[in-house]
Amino acid sequence: MAYAGTLKKNIATSSSCSQEELLRYILERDNLSLDGVVSDYMKVRKEQILANHPYTIFQSKDGRYRTYIKDPSMSSGRRMIAKSSRGKLEDAIVEQYNAMSEDLISANTTLASLYPDWIEYKALHVEYTTINRVKKDWKRYYEDAAIVSKPICSISKLDLDEWIHRMIKKYDMDYHQYGNFSLILRQELDYAVDRGIIDSNPFLSVRIDKKRVLRAEHKKADETQVFTPEELEFIYRCAEKDFLANNRPKHKLVPLAVQFLFQTGLRLCEIASLRYEDIDDDEIIVRRMVRYPGGEIIDSTKGTFGDRRVPLTPKALELISIARKKQKDNGQEDMQYIFVMAGGPIHLYLAIQKAFAKYCKQLDIQQRGPHKARKTYISELLDSGININTVRSVAGHKDEHTTFNNYCYDRKTKTERNAQIIAAIQ
Repeated sequence: MAYAGTLKKNIATSSSCSQEELLRYILERDNLSLDGVVSDYMKVRKEQILANHPYTIFQSKDGRYRTYIKDPSMSSGRRMIAKSSRGKLEDAIVEQYNAMSEDLISANTTLASLYPDWIEYKALHVEYTTINRVKKDWKRYYEDAAIVSKPICSISKLDLDEWIHRMIKKYDMDYHQYGNFSLILRQELDYAVDRGIIDSNPFLSVRIDKKRVLRAEHKKADETQVFTPEELEFIYRCAEKDFLANNRPKHKLVPLAVQFLFQTGLRLCEIASLRYEDIDDDEIIVRRMVRYPGGEIIDSTKGTFGDRRVPLTPKALELISIARKKQKDNGQEDMQYIFVMAGGPIHLYLAIQKAFAKYCKQLDIQQRGPHKARKTYISELLDSGININTVRSVAGHKDEHTTFNNYCYDRKTKTERNAQIIAAIQ
């Protein structure tokens, strides 16, 4: 309510009591209702506006009531309004002054002040992982930039053009980075248009010569993105040894989960929330995920592709059987989640990440996280000649381009690759 907001502002520094306590006290006095208080406030505001109205209200010969209101768009700085009765004219005057107040707010709106509303609006339309990425990009690129404190209505195409090109140069952006960076600017200005703050989006007039100003994007080296067969064999040995040692106080099933990732190509957020009810004969139905860092379980997976089925290898079925037996031996036979024994899915999520760091260190190779197990799995399927649409479906990708562009890596060593090339052309 407008009255409640005004009261809070007025009493914010007038007492050691909380604003809510003072509001409650005022509203309870004399049996006042909130609707009554708001009505009284609007009456007082109307009286104040009319008392400060600088122009005379008069009745013309045609019987209509007239006055002037301020209007900077007119050469005289004012324009006349007329109504059939004095009461209707006074209502129109109040409405005009209230609109002028809203225009003043719009005139002072900045990208920074609009951001909280925009990010809340965007969260209604995209998945939480996108929102987390956008928040990080805002903090990195926008939070301390002078342009976000400038009124949106005064930001010109030239302002945007200069700032965007400076940011591209400063951060040496490639096409992908620029896309994430510019999304905030483009969509927040679109939102400002929808809110009536500006008439058009000046960003749409900015032209970026992407081939000249953006850094060429190079695909990451294979050895940093997947595990070779030899490395994978070592990871399995580390995990098996870790499980048999039984020295994990809480997350005893983590070594099994690590191996299961390589057998199924699931995302970390998906394996952490797998339940026994998701097993259907020789397939696992992927239908939910755990959110990081909050830990909420949501009944959907990344993207908008619905549930997907992933075939279970004999090794994967064996890992599930071992996990169930371990839970039963520890008095947790009623556990819903396959690889959880304590702390819940979010703690398993974090424990798996630590396990990968531990095993890579033991192998003495560059650190690779759980997502590299997914890339290894998908690359294995592609190497085996499985139809790309089948691989896309099992991976849960929107299209084949995502699979090929981001998950297709050679698992052989450099020496093996070179030997294969030489043999092919001899």
